Amino acid sequence: MIPIENIYFLLCYAWDKLEQRHLIKAGVSGQKSIYELLASILVRELPTLWKKGYFKNYTEQNQYIQGIRGKVHISPSLAIGAFEKGMAYCEFDEFSENILANQILKSSLVRLLKVSTLSEKIHQNLHTELRRLHYIQEISLHEALFRQAFAQCHRNTTYTFLLHICELLYAQSMVSEQGESILFRDFEQDDRKMAGLFEAFVRNFYKIELKSAKVFRERLQWKLTGTEPQYLPKMQTDISLILNDGKKLIIDTKYYARTLNTYFSSEKIHTENLYQLFAYLKNQPDEQAEGILLYPTVKQSLSLSYTSEQHQIRIETINLAQPWEKIHEDLLEIVTKNLPQIPYSFD
Repeated sequence: MIPIENIYFLLCYAWDKLEQRHLIKAGVSGQKSIYELLASILVRELPTLWKKGYFKNYTEQNQYIQGIRGKVHISPSLAIGAFEKGMAYCEFDEFSENILANQILKSSLVRLLKVSTLSEKIHQNLHTELRRLHYIQEISLHEALFRQAFAQCHRNTTYTFLLHICELLYAQSMVSEQGESILFRDFEQDDRKMAGLFEAFVRNFYKIELKSAKVFRERLQWKLTGTEPQYLPKMQTDISLILNDGKKLIIDTKYYARTLNTYFSSEKIHTENLYQLFAYLKNQPDEQAEGILLYPTVKQSLSLSYTSEQHQIRIETINLAQPWEKIHEDLLEIVTKNLPQIPYSFD
C-alpha cells in the first residue's frame, strides 16, 4: 500500500504544483485516507483566499434591471411592459466573484458535507467556509466545467491547485444507493486513475528535477510506406527524455497489480508492454536511444537490462511505499545508471 503522504506528493508533481508539498506538514498530516487529507487541505487553504479576496472576473448577465445598462433587448422588454416601469431587459458584463471557479469551490464543499466518513472538525470547517461563500451560486458539477474553470484562472497558483483537488474529489466520488450521502471509490484500487497519475507524476518529476534535460511527450511516425497511412494508429511516448549529454531515453510507465505475468508457474515480462516499447525505439530517429519500462514495485523489485542492436532496453521498478527521499533518489538513479546484462526470458 502506498502511504497517503506519498500519494499526495505524486499528485503535487502530476498537477505541477510542487510548491504545495509543504501543506502536508502544516497541520494536516495523519488523515485516514487521501480524500480526508485533500479535504483538510482544501478547507485549510480557503481562508487564505477569503483574506486576499476571492478571484473576480467579468461574467455575462441577462436580466431585467431598473434603467438601462449595456445592450437592451427590445422584445422581452416590450413583452412585460418594462419600459413603462422604467425598466429594461439588458445584457451586460459584471465584474463579480460569482464566477465558475468560485461556484465549483462552493459546490465541492456542499458535496463534501455529504461524506459521513470525514471528521467532525472537517465538517465544522466546511460549514465555516460555506458561510463565507453564501453569495456564490451553487451549481451541478460535471467534468467539462473544471476545464473551463482552469482556463478562467490558470495564472493563479492557489486557485488551480484547489480546483485540482475539487476535480479529483468529484471524479472519485459517487452518490450512495439511498441518494443521501457521497461515497469515495478506493483510490489505489482504481487502476485507470492510478496509471494516469503514475505517468503524469514520473513525467513532471523529471521535468522538475532534471532542469538541464528536455522532457516531453513525443509523437512518432511509423517507418512504413503505403498508400493509405491514415489507417495507421497514433504512436506517442509517455515520456521522451534527452539528457544534457545528448543521450535519449524513452520511458513507458505501467501501473499493474502485478509487475510480471505468470505463465505455467513461470514469471514473465508483459509481452504487450515490451512490444510497445520496441515499436517506439524502432520508429524514432535516434539509433542509440534507450528504452525503459517503469513499473511501481508490487512484491519484488526488478532491474533488468537487454540489448537489441544499439538499443538498450531496461525493465525497472520504483517502490512508492518507501520514504519520499528514497523515491526521489531512485528515480534519478534510473535515468543515469548503466546496468549489466541480466539473463531473463521474454517467453
